[in-house]
Amino acid sequence: MKNSIRCPVSKCPVKTVLALALSLWVFADTGHWTLDTAFAAVKQEVYITGSVQSFPGYTFTQAVRFLATEPGEKEIGVILVEGVYNGGYPWIMRAYTDNLHFAGVGGALRRNSPAGLVSKDGQFNLPLEINCPSFGEGVWRRVPDLSEPDYAAYRPSPEPTQVFPYADCVLMGIDPRNAPWVVGPDGLLFTEDDNLLGDITVETPFELKLRTHVSRSSVQATYEGVLYIEIIPAP
Repeated sequence: MKNSIRCPVSKCPVKTVLALALSLWVFADTGHWTLDTAFAAVKQEVYITGSVQSFPGYTFTQAVRFLATEPGEKEIGVILVEGVYNGGYPWIMRAYTDNLHFAGVGGALRRNSPAGLVSKDGQFNLPLEINCPSFGEGVWRRVPDLSEPDYAAYRPSPEPTQVFPYADCVLMGIDPRNAPWVVGPDGLLFTEDDNLLGDITVETPFELKLRTHVSRSSVQATYEGVLYIEIIPAP
């Protein structure tokens, strides 16, 4: 080894230095594209844009007819719901009537609620209830009338146990501010089973069932009404 020439910096034999330099030159010459690609891929912006169009929206059966031949609770028909709504949220779908023509019995000490189906002469009415799959099996809710003096609109609740009373018959909706809709099966906020969007919508198609109660005092008449199903931005 005493005849070998040493590199003053690396203390490596000249042959080793030359071999290393040759290897680096070969790699640089043959791997030029690979090195450039690797360094360029460290950070790169890729601009992406797209649009989600408005969906057709919900559609509903337009008319329901029934015949009552005896007193008692009676399912009077179904409304088939199809389509889907993708407007901004929070929103609710509510059901109500608007029976401004209901007069009730003339001279009565107390006026009945105008909700439900009203006889053609405007004096008598039948109650109206609705079942939506979002309620659960066998759960029916009263359909209110907008002209009722104590009508109260839906309000979201910040706590699962602090539910504001409202008269709106909410069929379904999306509201991440409403704690009763956000909490999962455990009934607690901020746990893993939370429904973060507060989404209580139902996949279509589905049916809304309608029923009334024909009492023994229900007057023989033709009853009619307009059921409004409306999607509104939640307040």
